[in-house]
Amino acid sequence: LFVVTVVICAVSAFVGGAYISLGREGMSDLITSMAEPDQDFVNRPTYEWIELDKTIYQLDRREEAKYVLAKFTIKSPIARAEEVRRRLPELEFALQTYIRELSSRELQGAMGLYNLRNACLFRARRILGRDAVDDILIGELLVE
Repeated sequence: LFVVTVVICAVSAFVGGAYISLGREGMSDLITSMAEPDQDFVNRPTYEWIELDKTIYQLDRREEAKYVLAKFTIKSPIARAEEVRRRLPELEFALQTYIRELSSRELQGAMGLYNLRNACLFRARRILGRDAVDDILIGELLVE
């Protein structure tokens, strides 16, 4: 009798918590989606890749004239992709400002590429919003 009571309490707590968090509409959507799964939903992408134009950056001017050709791609949720596209000039300006302050030594090796990616991702999330940018990829990076 005790075990049956515990099981009933656990199930009712689970259903009650789901009802509180999802609401009436959410519960009905959950039940209908469990009854007949939508195959299109499984194949539908949840994010979009947004490419920035190839850009040539001049590195720190204290060194000899060194240039970097870079192409970045941003992974953004579909719901925020249009806003990201509208605010791309701000991001391009921030990346340009950051890369111009780098020296060619900071871009050498795997660690340099890793640090560049993380710094660009930090700036993209700061400008566009943390939930607007999932990832940033460096498609091309050519250092003169």
